[in-house]
Amino acid sequence: MTYSIPERIRLAQTPTPLVRLERLSAELGGAQVWIKRDDLTGVEVSGNKVRKLEYVLADARAAGCDTLVTEGTSQSNHCRATAAVCARLGLKSMLLFRPGPCAGPPVGNHLLDVLFGAETRNFTREEFSASRARIIADVLAELRSAGRVPRFTPAGASEPVGCWGYIQAMRELAGQVAAAGLGACDVVAAVSSGGTFAGMVLGRKLHRTDDLHLTGVPVSDDVPYHLDAITRLCRETAAQFELGITISPDDLHFLDGYVGAGYAIPYADEIEALRLLARTEGIVLDPVYTGKAFCGLLAEVRAGRLGRERPVIFLHTGGVFSNFAWPELVAG
Repeated sequence: MTYSIPERIRLAQTPTPLVRLERLSAELGGAQVWIKRDDLTGVEVSGNKVRKLEYVLADARAAGCDTLVTEGTSQSNHCRATAAVCARLGLKSMLLFRPGPCAGPPVGNHLLDVLFGAETRNFTREEFSASRARIIADVLAELRSAGRVPRFTPAGASEPVGCWGYIQAMRELAGQVAAAGLGACDVVAAVSSGGTFAGMVLGRKLHRTDDLHLTGVPVSDDVPYHLDAITRLCRETAAQFELGITISPDDLHFLDGYVGAGYAIPYADEIEALRLLARTEGIVLDPVYTGKAFCGLLAEVRAGRLGRERPVIFLHTGGVFSNFAWPELVAG
């Protein structure tokens, strides 16, 4: 099969490790629980975001852009990763926060945004949702009028070129699974903006890694939303890069019920899951993405639906700095 692979700027430290969680597996009654340490990709612990940004930044540079504009909350891992890679490459970054940071000094990811020299604009969640297209267009027009050459990438770099980060990561994971002699596995990952999971779905089909059974755990929105959004993103990517594959909603599998009260709102069971992994393995999750997804994985393992007949692999997509925005909640 012939298809076009976009250019990338190598920023991530890959391959990231695939390791068995020995102590946690024992605590869960001998379950087979593994973790793919994509929190260790580098660029100031930028997790899964840097894999996608490698392709987005290459596209931006090829177009002569000098400023990358993106969106997210003030504790967004993606915004922080964007600010970091732009600083490394000598580009400017503009972060559109919705909502903006709380009063007081910057904390967590927002503190790093400041250190990386990112420009920011603040909007209420309602204002941004109602006028997103106009706000983005106005910011891009303002930057152009100032003589700059901006490019916009959506939350999570979840656009067709960004999907290549995890199209290629699936090839990497399949090689590691084979080297470890694991055979068929379940792979669990958090789902929000959708670019990571869309890339995984495409990569599984493109590289024919049929023994890797994917499950996404929504940490924002509901399953019908993600079925529609990720199917559309997969189809757009397949068409743009002439992948010669088709994706339908039947190719997507989700584990529902772990969003809690909403995006970036932690809850008790999630924090306990985060603490359990920290206590047993010395690995830190975050309260926005990975904590919720890991909470879902633990519930399925305890119910005997994952990690028993075959290994389950958790994709750790990073986000450690978010913990410092909720110190009292995380510490208990």
